[in-house]
Amino acid sequence: MTAGFAIQVSAFALSSLFALFRLPDAVRGRNRSIFFCLVLMAVSTGLSLSVIYEFIDPLMGGMNLANLLLRYALYGVFVILGVRGAAAFGAEWARRWITGPIGLAVLGVIAVLTAGFFAASDIPATSTGLLDYSDQVTVEVYGMLGRLYPAYVAAVICAPALAASRNASYRMPHRLGSGLFGAGLALVVLFTVLTMVADIGAFMVIMPFSAVILVVSGLVIMWISHRLRLKRPQRSALTERYENVK
Repeated sequence: MTAGFAIQVSAFALSSLFALFRLPDAVRGRNRSIFFCLVLMAVSTGLSLSVIYEFIDPLMGGMNLANLLLRYALYGVFVILGVRGAAAFGAEWARRWITGPIGLAVLGVIAVLTAGFFAASDIPATSTGLLDYSDQVTVEVYGMLGRLYPAYVAAVICAPALAASRNASYRMPHRLGSGLFGAGLALVVLFTVLTMVADIGAFMVIMPFSAVILVVSGLVIMWISHRLRLKRPQRSALTERYENVK
């Protein structure tokens, strides 16, 4: 087992398990958006694994539609992370950059171009990550587009998250969770920039899935902190912000 594969499996397992832990709250109507975010994260990480992709894609016609599903699931993940993260860290300006005219235009353009370049590519047979078709320019652009929107949202949210990790008025678990969350988003940005300027080899797998592990770990820690706080309720100015990621 390679390090990259181990990290992929770990990212899929962590996002899937945390989604299961959040299921009871989602059934009761508590912060369902984070639950759906984790489900979409599990879908996108799961479809990166050959054993899952090569089972799912033939069921969808065997024309790599599963890869397109992966891309849109990932866009959904970052829409939710961006909106909930902006609320959690009190960054109204960040919310505007994600759900305002500019943010919606970025999402719309990238979503349409993603579908367009997918349709323009000659990818007739199932191939995990479209590796068998990496020599096509349209596939290369399609892959780049799939990284741009996550990087856009990550660039907007990582600064407020990292700032929260240094805010002494937050509880230590929340600061730790914010730091991991922000570090994961910063890694998304770094990964996207590096792929534009260099061939990063094995880090094409290691970096994005390490980012998933960091982001989910941050969410897990903040959720545990919230659950523990419920046992010893203390209302404060931070209470409403905690509830955005609980």
